[in-house]
Amino acid sequence: MKKISYLCPRDKRITTMTTIDLRMMLAQEIQNIPDSEQMLMKAINYVRSLTKHKDVTLTGDALRLWNRTVELAALTAGWDGAQALPMEKKALQNMQRLIKAGESEDFQQWVLFPDDNGTVLMQSKDGKASISIGNNSYSFVCTKDGKMDAGQNVKFSAASALKTLRALA
Repeated sequence: MKKISYLCPRDKRITTMTTIDLRMMLAQEIQNIPDSEQMLMKAINYVRSLTKHKDVTLTGDALRLWNRTVELAALTAGWDGAQALPMEKKALQNMQRLIKAGESEDFQQWVLFPDDNGTVLMQSKDGKASISIGNNSYSFVCTKDGKMDAGQNVKFSAASALKTLRALA
């Protein structure tokens, strides 16, 4: 039996196997392609559903954060290489409601990150404040002048979250 060495894309190691084993592995990978296409189509449709609303014109930093929510929407389970949950659709929609409620200047000092629990983490560029947006509530923490301020499970509304964001800035 002829053996072949190749670089395994999954674990980045050089693997040696027989040509028969290699053919069997490739056949299994080919069978998984339709599932991958189906998952890709679900992600594309999800992104489309998030970007339906065209009633507000976004510019500058508001547009930057809006585009980031679209990027985050494409994350699926295990996006961190471990056990991360996919992004929660409602949490992303809440983040977009917050963006639409504010002005571009409100978001100048903020960046968005995915959280492994499916929520959206908005953090100040200086790292002194953060807001976690969930499906029904948000939480925040801020260190200012050596004092810490925090709130947990605050019922989400765009107006309330925007008021908090402005107070933390």
